[in-house]
Amino acid sequence: MRMHIQAWRDGVPQAHRCMAAAQNAVSFLEEIASSWDECKLPACSMPEPPHTRHLLHVMWQSTREIGDPDLTPMAAVAGTIADAVADVLREAGMTRVIVNNGGDLALRLSPGESIVVGVRPKVDHSDISGCFVLHGELGIGGVCTSGLGGRSFTRGIASAATVLAQMASCADAAATAIANATFINSPAVHRAAALNLDPSSDLHDLEVTTSVDCLSDKEASSALDQGIARAEKLVTKGRIAGAIITVQGRTRWTQTFPPILEKNVPLKKESS
Repeated sequence: MRMHIQAWRDGVPQAHRCMAAAQNAVSFLEEIASSWDECKLPACSMPEPPHTRHLLHVMWQSTREIGDPDLTPMAAVAGTIADAVADVLREAGMTRVIVNNGGDLALRLSPGESIVVGVRPKVDHSDISGCFVLHGELGIGGVCTSGLGGRSFTRGIASAATVLAQMASCADAAATAIANATFINSPAVHRAAALNLDPSSDLHDLEVTTSVDCLSDKEASSALDQGIARAEKLVTKGRIAGAIITVQGRTRWTQTFPPILEKNVPLKKESS
């Protein structure tokens, strides 16, 4: 957990509130750690956790709503902790909250508040390819990114899949699923069993992507087609608000994304 916490009340920074929320973040992490065995089970097949174990239940529910049979509650862990910290600050009266948990954002924006969000075309690089503006009226509470080279394993080949949703927990799980959906069979894609890379991985013996050589235009477009198709289904179901995906410098986004983008955004979309 690497967390950057910012909060304002009516435009005035509230550093002392952020320091207190950081202590909450540690307790939230400890709570999830106590449920480690359950966190490694596929959410679609595990029993519903009791509501008294609130964070585990949120992770389980968010992952189940995405629907991928191999996703465990860990697919939503970073977003869930970020949400929990953001909610503490909102309940304390903050009107603008940004909790950045290693690149997964939980936002709480009151009407009239806004934030500019940068888009990384590679999850493991700090370069920004563009940005978009979110207003409190949009109801977006989470912006999360998954992809090759991130903190967690991916089964796909996207260098970044960024998802917008009502909550960060759902955006986190969806970003994992959408990034996974970009996998293609190609000699350029190298994979290994997750447990051979990390014996404690919740993915067990499932194959994950370790590296990707240069892809042909057809291969990259196929990966983007699959990722966008998965994202559009989640938009249609109301699980997410939109997504933007990059594969080796080629970028596409869901049909719902353009209304959020502002005219000064220097994002270049690959033609379908």
